[in-house]
Amino acid sequence: MPTTFSYDGKPAFMYDEESDQWLQLGGAIDTSAGYSWTGTQAWSNDVNFTDSLTSKEGINNFLNPAARDAAIASPVHGTVAFIRQDAGGNTVNQWQYYNGSSWVANDGDISAVSSGLGLTGGGTAGALTLAVDTAFVATTSNTLTMTNKTLTAPTINNPSVTSGTFIGGTFTSAPAIDRPTITGTAEIAQILEAAAVTSYSATGTVVYNVLDQGAVAYFTSSASSNWTLNLRGSSTTSLVNLVSTGESLTIAMLVTNGATAFYQSAMEIDGTAVTSVTKWQGGSAPSSGNASSVDIYSITAVKVANTSTVASAFTVFASQTQFA
Repeated sequence: MPTTFSYDGKPAFMYDEESDQWLQLGGAIDTSAGYSWTGTQAWSNDVNFTDSLTSKEGINNFLNPAARDAAIASPVHGTVAFIRQDAGGNTVNQWQYYNGSSWVANDGDISAVSSGLGLTGGGTAGALTLAVDTAFVATTSNTLTMTNKTLTAPTINNPSVTSGTFIGGTFTSAPAIDRPTITGTAEIAQILEAAAVTSYSATGTVVYNVLDQGAVAYFTSSASSNWTLNLRGSSTTSLVNLVSTGESLTIAMLVTNGATAFYQSAMEIDGTAVTSVTKWQGGSAPSSGNASSVDIYSITAVKVANTSTVASAFTVFASQTQFA
């Protein structure tokens, strides 16, 4: 009696006389048991799983396209595969599907990113980036020429317009413009001019910083002695450097006098005496003030020469007018 069993598998049949058929014999399968398949299994029809399918190495998980094509020689439309590297060995970790004629990446429904006007970058594959195109978008560091643009409440420092024309424009939100240069004739409906109103009493040397105090300064307290006016740009900017040759600067200094009147007795620019080049209305400098009045001193300094010698650089025109 043989004691060796072979499981190579040969079909066994038995004859059924009643139906005159040979019936293949088969064993019963325990559907509740777990089975381990060590060989390669092939199914020629659809296979349905009623529970989760766990695969330790993934579903159609391949190193590269060559490994995928070797394993799936005849894919059908809709076959899915996972590729860890591209043909060049670069890591891609990409899901792909077969569209009926070729394998394509299943990275979503975005096929391309277009940068559009004002941006640069974009593309159709890989890690895409977008950046501001400084040829069309203003930044804090680039220089940009803008045409037909609207600026809302702008602050413009030292503007320079080259070969440009401003036609029919209106500033509607009171922009702050620092020292613009306007060539030609300007038509202005009205101007609101800054005035420095101070309770300071004119006496000694009155320092007038035009960049800080503006064109008008009103001293509301009565003068206590005759004074010297020292006209400067600011504590750090000299008037000789602020004003270019061929330019002028005019200020109005409103000085209150009480019962005892005082007056401006001397004139300085940047701390240097310019009394000798100061020309007063009427031909002579004032020798007194006007009691119980406000005397307005109008001072126009014209830079006549490009020199650091202040008395040679400026000619000053001055007047005193009483208001009571």
